[in-house]
Amino acid sequence: MPKITVHADCEDAPKKALLRDLNIAYAKSDVEAILDFFTDDIRWQIVGEFEMRGADQARQVLLQMKDVKARELIIDSIIIEGGEGVICGSIMPENGKPVAFCDVCQFAGAAGEKIKSMKSFTVELKMED
Repeated sequence: MPKITVHADCEDAPKKALLRDLNIAYAKSDVEAILDFFTDDIRWQIVGEFEMRGADQARQVLLQMKDVKARELIIDSIIIEGGEGVICGSIMPENGKPVAFCDVCQFAGAAGEKIKSMKSFTVELKMED
């Protein structure tokens, strides 16, 4: 189980809680929980790497990544503006270098109960000596 630290206040903010919970599911490698946050026609781009279209393609990619376990997840900030949201933080895999991330999301519908598109920016962090 990864250590999870959330610096963002998600109280009384359902869209912030959704982004927080999505990233926690990702840190836990819980593929089905991740997919529950997406619409069936999700469009997810990991900038500089690839783009997934649809829940089936996202499932295939996530299943390939399932064995990558996180040691720690830190969520620094979550910003919501209307139908869009941004979450930034870092994730430390059990094996490998830490990665800083920023996900820019568009919610489906006014209630924002699902994510219809996400653009993920990631940067590998240098290990301290």
